[in-house]
Amino acid sequence: MNVLITGGTGSLGSRLVVPLVRRGDKVAIFDIASRPHFKSSEFGEVELILGDLADRGAVLEAVRSHKTESIFHLGAMLSSAAEENPYDAWRANMDGMVNVLEAARDGGARRVLFSSTLATYGDHVVAPLTDDAPQWPVSLYGVTKVAGERLGVYYHHRFGLDFRGIRLPAVIAARGSGGGASAYCSAVFEQSVFKGGYDFYVRPATRAPMLYIADAIRGLLNLHDAPTESLTRRVYNIFGMSPSAEELAKIIQEHIPKVRFTYTPDPLRTAIVESWPHQLDDSAARRDWNWKAAWDLKRMAGEIIEVLQHEHAG
Repeated sequence: MNVLITGGTGSLGSRLVVPLVRRGDKVAIFDIASRPHFKSSEFGEVELILGDLADRGAVLEAVRSHKTESIFHLGAMLSSAAEENPYDAWRANMDGMVNVLEAARDGGARRVLFSSTLATYGDHVVAPLTDDAPQWPVSLYGVTKVAGERLGVYYHHRFGLDFRGIRLPAVIAARGSGGGASAYCSAVFEQSVFKGGYDFYVRPATRAPMLYIADAIRGLLNLHDAPTESLTRRVYNIFGMSPSAEELAKIIQEHIPKVRFTYTPDPLRTAIVESWPHQLDDSAARRDWNWKAAWDLKRMAGEIIEVLQHEHAG
């Protein structure tokens, strides 16, 4: 299958390359950045297309030139950066979304898998949060993702595009921190190993819904590959864990006893993180395409720290 990944040099997109290439898909990545966040030998078989999601012609040309059959639309400006640059975020996330959907329709791609977010819900939600709970986001990132979901579902009903969306929690990985409000969830591991400590920009009790990168990739692939007849909806929640900042610190101290942590909460980023739901009902994903998180906090922390310590020693 010919697959195009937007945001393909990002943390999630660059890691998604590996299983796609290994199973025999022909992969192209479309991104404004040329350097992959994560790189392995599989990148020797991948076409890199430099371009801006807000450039409709560039997106359409990428879809057509690659003879794209499926698009994993992962490209977006994340939450913290979006709050600082709202106009640029709108261009990347909203103009980019319609450009991808139009390119799929005009360029012959049959399926679009969209990475949405739990930030679409906002605060004042009731746990456990269901797929159809009201979506009132408090961040511009969440606003653009809600609109992207609705636009994708519209293209499904209006044009028959096989649109599928997955609402991801904060995705955690070694060297996975980016521009989102949840960046601390990965950065705390990196700085604990490389600098011996970390200053949290959230409160000790602040919780964030999280998912290990391996589970996130598996979720994307499983939803993409699920038979159409098994799906009862177009957008699904998935969930992993929801530790507090203090619980993250404690699990890291089990592996690195001398590590030190401080807390200097940033009001804007703390408010964004604390607006997110902490418990989700992902029973629809479990029922329709056999979703189940395989990584808990202890297993995830051990894996990330081992990878980073190996890198540090090398």
